[in-house]
Formats: sequence, C-alpha cells, structure tokens
Amino acid sequence: MLADILPAFTTAFVTLFIVIDPILVTPIFASVTKHEAPRERLRIAFMAALYSVGILLAFGFAGNATLHHLGVTLDAFRAAMGIILFIMGFRMFFDPDSETQAKTPGPKASARDNIAFFPLAMPMLAGPGAIATVMLLMGPGVSGLDKTAAIIAMVIVLSIAVCMMAFASRIGDALGRTGMNAITRILGMLLMALSTQYVFDGVRVGILEKISAG
Repeated sequence: MLADILPAFTTAFVTLFIVIDPILVTPIFASVTKHEAPRERLRIAFMAALYSVGILLAFGFAGNATLHHLGVTLDAFRAAMGIILFIMGFRMFFDPDSETQAKTPGPKASARDNIAFFPLAMPMLAGPGAIATVMLLMGPGVSGLDKTAAIIAMVIVLSIAVCMMAFASRIGDALGRTGMNAITRILGMLLMALSTQYVFDGVRVGILEKISAG
C-alpha cells in the first residue's frame, strides 16, 4: 500500500509545495497580520488553510467536469497549465521580488473583515497555479489511490504553511531578503522543470499518440 502510493504522493507534494510556496507566503502573512495578537494570527493561519482545502478540493473534484462541459480536453488543459506554471517558475527564478509583489495584497487588504479568505486563502495559498495543479493531479483517468495521495500531499503542504505562518516573523528575520530570494529561485527552477513535463505529456497524449493511432 505504502509502496503504491509513495511515488504519486512524492510528485504531488513537490509540485504543490512549489506552487503554493509557503516560504513566499510567510513574509506576506507577517505583513498583513502585523497588528494582530499571536493567538489571533494562529487562528487566521488555520482558517486560511481550511478555506484553501475547501477551494482546492472543489476544483479537484468538479473542475474537470466543468472542462468537459466546455469541450476542453484534459490534455489541452494540461499543456496550457504547464505553460502558465512555467511562466510562474520563470518569474520566480529571474525576478523573485516581482513574484512577491504579485502575491502581495493591496494596502487596504489588512483592513478587511476576513483576511483569512482574502488575500490569504485566495489568491496566495489556493491561487490559479495551485488550482490548476490539483485539477491535473485529480483529473479523469487518475486512480483513486493517486487522488488520495494528492489530497494527503495537499493537506500536508497547507499544514506546513500554517506552521510557517505561525512563526512568520522569526522565519523572515532569520532568512532575510537574500535568503528568501535564493529559496524562491530554487523553487522556480524546479517548477519550470515540472511544468515542462506537463506540456510534454499534454502534447504527447493529446496529439502525437492520436496521430500514431490514426
């Protein structure tokens, strides 16, 4: 059982960790909750993770059915999302500061009633990249075991995000801007490699194998 689920879990965990990027979310969380008490900050982090799980599960189970209704194949979606994820990884690698700014909410976001949902759950934790990734990992043709592995990986990544947000101020001070940028670049490089594989898989299954079969 463990041997069967481990490869799918490893792939899902690495991909989701890079896309959700709890390391990048940490300093942003510290910024939008800087006026909150420690206990309230922990509650906000936990609620943000719960909202994110709900959002990602909804897209994981229903998103592909929506694609089918629109007449879009999973292979085409896989290739398109691979391109989008590659752009994200490219930006993370070459200009990590711009990626941080892209995920940073506006100046009035911290004054909203529920910052756990916006901007923390969306678009930071359960953003377009994470939604696309979950839809790919839980798409049609994926075995129930692999879907379970993806859900477990998603919960673990978001749990790590909660832990990091709980210690946001300490982590940010320890790593500094240079350390954060270095880690973001490494994650960006890995994301570009994974997204390229998504594009190759989409083209291979959606076009090349159909031509060969024809």
